Amino acid sequence: MKGKRGLVLIGSPKGLEGSNSVRHAQALTETFDAEGWSLEWLHLHHAVESEEAIDDLLAKVDRADQILFVAPLYVDSLPAPAIRAFERIAAQRSRRSGNSKAPRFSVLLHCGFIEPKHNATAVEICRLFSEAAALEWFGELTLGGGGIPSRRVRRAVAEAGTALAKGFPIPPEAQKWAKRPVMPRLAFILGGNLMWRRVAKGFGITKVDLLAQPYE
Repeated sequence: MKGKRGLVLIGSPKGLEGSNSVRHAQALTETFDAEGWSLEWLHLHHAVESEEAIDDLLAKVDRADQILFVAPLYVDSLPAPAIRAFERIAAQRSRRSGNSKAPRFSVLLHCGFIEPKHNATAVEICRLFSEAAALEWFGELTLGGGGIPSRRVRRAVAEAGTALAKGFPIPPEAQKWAKRPVMPRLAFILGGNLMWRRVAKGFGITKVDLLAQPYE
């Protein structure tokens, strides 16, 4: 069926260019055009900058048949502008939920930890928002390690996107592939320590400085 409206909400502070959120959203929606979807993209940080921008956001939410929210994890939660946008959307739709359609709502959240389970609280926030805003929950995909594009991660995102484009919720198989850690824990620790030492060296900080315990 042609003429289906999709709305992609990007919650990353980096905007619509150069962010991991946009890269994941592009992979997620790769098959949407072939399935007859017309997509609009919004950066939520700009969408809540003024009342005029918020009105535009609310209108686009009401027009959408499916809404995709993609964002990074911020301290077990979502970026503040995304939360503000959720509050305004829920407030408006809850006042007239009986007279409006229920767009489908799905989320892709990614974090820097190798274990995607750290996204669990943020997913629950999104789920509660979906209920408060009278949206139809269509599932979540959670990525760890900043969403390192491993073969398994790419497969999970592709399977989720194909299902959503065809009108189905994100399948359990895609969620299962995405929820596994992207690398062994020890490799992550060793690699992280090496990265921070290189960054510190660039600022003239030695290994001794990094191990200092001035308040011991």
